Amino acid sequence: MKNSDSVEVDSLKSDILRGNLSIQNILHKIQNPDITESDVVVLNSEYRSEFKRLKHCIDEFEKLAKDEDEDGELAEDVSLFRNQLTSLQSAFRKANVQCQLTVSMKNKAELFYSNPEEMEIRSRQTKSKEELIKMSTNVTANLRNISQSMASVLEQNRGTLEVLAQSSNTVCDTQDEFKVMGSTLTTTKKLVSRFGRRETTDLILIILALAAFFAACVYVIQKRMF
Repeated sequence: MKNSDSVEVDSLKSDILRGNLSIQNILHKIQNPDITESDVVVLNSEYRSEFKRLKHCIDEFEKLAKDEDEDGELAEDVSLFRNQLTSLQSAFRKANVQCQLTVSMKNKAELFYSNPEEMEIRSRQTKSKEELIKMSTNVTANLRNISQSMASVLEQNRGTLEVLAQSSNTVCDTQDEFKVMGSTLTTTKKLVSRFGRRETTDLILIILALAAFFAACVYVIQKRMF
């Protein structure tokens, strides 16, 4: 193996060792009985990051061993690292499950065995929430009633507008009828005036005709007598 390859192998071994120590440190922290839910979330995130980094280092080490280790000296190290990685993964899963159970039991214990003052405070908070919910429900109901009333008023206004529109149309029609009637009356007046003048003319003609008739009769009588 070349000196440069040996340096790279030593560097990868150091990285793998640091990764193992980091994950073991996370395992130690997650087994703490006083751990909280937020701590569990943070430690899980750190574990995923460190596990990914460690797996990458082992993959690089295995690749280097296949490419450069002609004598097979690093094969045992690769197998050891793989086994350690599997053991760490299994150990973390078990510790994580146990930790979550511990946190869950602790939360239940705090819930059922809290002191009277805390219970009273929670009861007050619950009542306050219930009152707020009731108030919110009442406000919602009032708003719904107001909305329905406004809808009813709008419906009545719409009916009133329709009646006004119909009345306006009726007035317009009546106005048109009055205009027609006015025109008819004007024409009738003109005809009556014309008929009146004709009656006067006819009366004069009748008087003149009678006068002429009587004059003719007088004339005829005079001729016969004399």
